[in-house]
Amino acid sequence: MVPPRSSPTDRTVGAAACAVALAFGALAPSAFAAPKLQGVAETSIGYTDNTQSAPDVPLPGGTPKSGGVFVLLSPGIVLANVTQRSNQRLQYTYTYDLFLQSTNASTSSNRLDYRAFFDLSPRVELTVGAAAIQSNQYSAIIITPPAAGSVNALPPGSGSFLSATVDELMSFDLSPGWRAYEAAAVTEQTPLFDTVAPRTFAPSGRAGVERTLERDAIGGEARADYSVVEGSLAPDGTALGVQEQIIGTGVGLWRHDWGRYFTSRVEAGALRLQRLNTNSGLWEPAGAASLNYVTELGDAGLAYDHTVTTNPYLGQTLLIDEVRFRGALPLTKKGEVLAAASAGYQFGRLLDEDANLAAHVDAIFADVGIGWQITKSILVGLRYQHVEQISDTRVPPLPVSFVRNSILAGTTIKFPPESDMPHAYRAPQRVDRADEIRGAVEPTENGTPAHPGGPGT
Repeated sequence: MVPPRSSPTDRTVGAAACAVALAFGALAPSAFAAPKLQGVAETSIGYTDNTQSAPDVPLPGGTPKSGGVFVLLSPGIVLANVTQRSNQRLQYTYTYDLFLQSTNASTSSNRLDYRAFFDLSPRVELTVGAAAIQSNQYSAIIITPPAAGSVNALPPGSGSFLSATVDELMSFDLSPGWRAYEAAAVTEQTPLFDTVAPRTFAPSGRAGVERTLERDAIGGEARADYSVVEGSLAPDGTALGVQEQIIGTGVGLWRHDWGRYFTSRVEAGALRLQRLNTNSGLWEPAGAASLNYVTELGDAGLAYDHTVTTNPYLGQTLLIDEVRFRGALPLTKKGEVLAAASAGYQFGRLLDEDANLAAHVDAIFADVGIGWQITKSILVGLRYQHVEQISDTRVPPLPVSFVRNSILAGTTIKFPPESDMPHAYRAPQRVDRADEIRGAVEPTENGTPAHPGGPGT
């Protein structure tokens, strides 16, 4: 007898519950050190010219484009613990966007994040993470800057949703110069209440082996991505019902350290997308390249990807070419003034149920800021953000064209200050692993310090 299939909402709540249980269990007191608690308060005031990311051409019955002043309030709490063989951080953040001219457009979100590194043995390392988000918005005024992830396109308007992600990466030193690794992740996105949007469930896995030389590393990696989407729409707005697919990818990779601070990564291969509903598919080359600059106090990176990806908010699969830049570096010797920037451009094509190229969906993102650490506990900053989406579709919840510009000034208070907290783990990017940090820098998001002038996560 086949057991009944659980709903996406049940799976999301289950993943979120597992994430919370994992986080609190792993942060239990150890023999080396007790967890330390930190309070965080972030507040910003700013102006946006598009309060609800309304489309350039108003949709019938839709909200017209309008601007306004907003206040962003974001209290949070951090629980951190570092031992001789582990580094863990649990963070809860509540964010409230209050629009002064139109309070009914105000939004809020709750987010729980956990990230940890474990040195399991002299040859085995484990990194795990989890995040659970409940929100009544698709995108806040402040969006997490693009880093390792995509420059995601967004549906029009607002909506209430619940999402959860759990991931792990385990690395094995097989012998001197040889390393194998495996990774897995599960992402769930589901709408709440009366929100009309797709439900997406997407597990993925990858495994690889790498040969390390003095400044170079060469290897290969196999990837598998599965997704099931309920409530999916065709590019013309036709309801498709439940859609399932598998993406298999194989690449060869080469990494190289260029001097003391620069490192690069290049990969090339092929992928196969197979639509299980229609038994149709698509072959496509897969490739990526990145150049990173990493110092003790900051880093910057430029990356390019050509791949097929599933956007959980849209419930759509896209063939994309994407360029991303991110960086956060101190402007002074003592590091009290910090400049941060991130930008990305994604040229995308929606794939229909038969894996044919359909509507264009392009996304542009730019986010720049400067912060001044006036005391150990207080950071003030100024930030500007530009978000633009260019789409052929005109049927919600498919993505539509819109432009939004925002500027804001903010203050972040942390008590105790970051210098008194156990420090966050930073995974190595260099071949020689000289940039790995297990407890010597301020907390980072995907290796990039949080943006000044407002919430960075």
